[in-house]
Amino acid sequence: MKKLRVGTGILLAGIMIFSGLFLCQAAPDATMTNAELAGILVGILGLEMPDNAAALSDEELFEVQANMLAERGIAQFVGAEPDAVVIKGLIANLLYDALMGPNDVTTEDKIDYLVGLGYLTAGNADDAVNRNELMDALNIPELSGAIVEAYSPPGPVGGTPPGPTNPSPEGP
Repeated sequence: MKKLRVGTGILLAGIMIFSGLFLCQAAPDATMTNAELAGILVGILGLEMPDNAAALSDEELFEVQANMLAERGIAQFVGAEPDAVVIKGLIANLLYDALMGPNDVTTEDKIDYLVGLGYLTAGNADDAVNRNELMDALNIPELSGAIVEAYSPPGPVGGTPPGPTNPSPEGP
């Protein structure tokens, strides 16, 4: 089931990221906002938006998405400004933690690690992230798969009950 969830997440991520990548090629120096990234992550994780999502303001929608992501372990957006530019430290923490799990590594060391792998370009934690760089990183199957695996709840996907198990052998 975990492989199905990761595969589905990668497929969704590819669709979301490809469409976003197509749109952002016109402005190569553009940055991404917290609200835009939260929307992409909600799509990658396949989270279901509430029925009234279309009636929400942009700020309310971001708050709903931030809370949904926080329930999955991505708490960086709670209390953040939706229009704030995504910074390298946020991305480094998100990606590194998805790849490596809970840790005590500094943000700077996470950036260095991801730069060493070619997933990010060098920079400081407070630097704005270029939209194309971010979309390129999210389009790497290993990273999008790691995000899905790390931030998806354990257990069956979509409420499907687990498969049958063999009964315990009865004693003599």
